Amino acid sequence: MYFTSNVEVTILFKQWHVTTAAGLLGSAIGIFILAMVYEGLKFLREYLYKKNASSIQYATVAVTSQSGGSRVTEIQKVTRNRMLSGPHLIQTLLHVVQFVISYFLMLIFMTYNVWICIAVALGAGAGFFLFGWKKATVVDVTEHCH
Repeated sequence: MYFTSNVEVTILFKQWHVTTAAGLLGSAIGIFILAMVYEGLKFLREYLYKKNASSIQYATVAVTSQSGGSRVTEIQKVTRNRMLSGPHLIQTLLHVVQFVISYFLMLIFMTYNVWICIAVALGAGAGFFLFGWKKATVVDVTEHCH
């Protein structure tokens, strides 16, 4: 396999056979949008996970530990995740959609058409630009190996 800049390319399915520059441009725009949707899905899953985690009801459990002769009581919050909960089912569905889109994008890239590959890369970059800035950054101030 090698990269090519031909106008004629088959993308994913034999019915998606492009033979004109206009068809290639339209396909590249669609692929660009698909790559942006992929990045948006990654953000959406993380957002929904954090939203669900913040609304979980926690039970407080007292844990008594012994360290160096003194007794220390810690209060820890514990919760149980449920496999058949609504949020987990939604996360599962979104994971499957994200998984399928990621493999479609990989296979699209593997057409080795330069214009299509650029559309995938630029779409992923634009998607990250639109959605990536909303990601939470956690800095562990107790970590000393930076």
